[in-house]
Amino acid sequence: MSDWRTNTFDVRLGPPGHGGFCVARHEGRVVFVRHGLPGELVRVRVTEDRGGSFCRAEAVEVLEASPDRVPATCPVSGPGGAGCCDFSFATPTAQRAVKATVVAEQLRRLAGIEREVLVETIVPGDAIGGWRTRVRLAVDAHG
Repeated sequence: MSDWRTNTFDVRLGPPGHGGFCVARHEGRVVFVRHGLPGELVRVRVTEDRGGSFCRAEAVEVLEASPDRVPATCPVSGPGGAGCCDFSFATPTAQRAVKATVVAEQLRRLAGIEREVLVETIVPGDAIGGWRTRVRLAVDAHG
């Protein structure tokens, strides 16, 4: 199998996966694509290929946009940018739906639990930008 790093091709994005990716397939391989939404047709550039059954890529051009796509709220995310602000280019409703899909799939696949997942709003009015839901805290021996 050849190394696909830096290859560019078009794919239709499938379901979301953990870590801000959507799953696509190309020439029999799985492609984990960042910066896209389920259902979109995108042009991707492969960024990582270790020669196995999958590779990782970035959507560098959206050929057919999802109706849930909005201008990105994070100026440093996107192809070639920082690895933050997953799905900042999606409506708040779509962001919650993507997160719910990922959690439901993990529960089903890892724990064998079939459950509908609802991701609730945490910011009144669905405000986007200027806040985070992830916090990392350092704790020393004194707590």
